[in-house]
Amino acid sequence: MALIVEDIIFESIPNTQKEALQISGGDFVVKASDQMHIQHILRASEGQYYQHPFVGLGVRDFQGATLNPQRLKQEIKTQLKADNLITKVIQVSPEFVINIDAERLK
Repeated sequence: MALIVEDIIFESIPNTQKEALQISGGDFVVKASDQMHIQHILRASEGQYYQHPFVGLGVRDFQGATLNPQRLKQEIKTQLKADNLITKVIQVSPEFVINIDAERLK
C-alpha cells in the first residue's frame, strides 16, 4: 500500500499512518514515529531546521530532473544515518516511488 505525500510516493508507509493527532480513551495515542521522521527528512530541504541546518534532502528538487537513482539512494542513506537510522533497503523506481526499510540504532 502506498501513501502519496505532495506528489511523492512512500510505499513503506501504511495508509493509516497520517500525521493527524490521535486520541483514544481521552489520552494521546503514542506509537513509533520513525516513518514520520523519515518523511520529514526526505521532504525538508537543508537549512529548513534552524537547530539542524544540514538535515533535509528536499526530494522535490529531484523531481522533474534527470533522476540518478544511485545518487538519490546515497543522499537518503546519508541523511538517515545522521538521524541514527540504519537503512536495510532503499529502492527508487523510475516513477519516483521511494521504498525505504530502515531501523533506529538502539
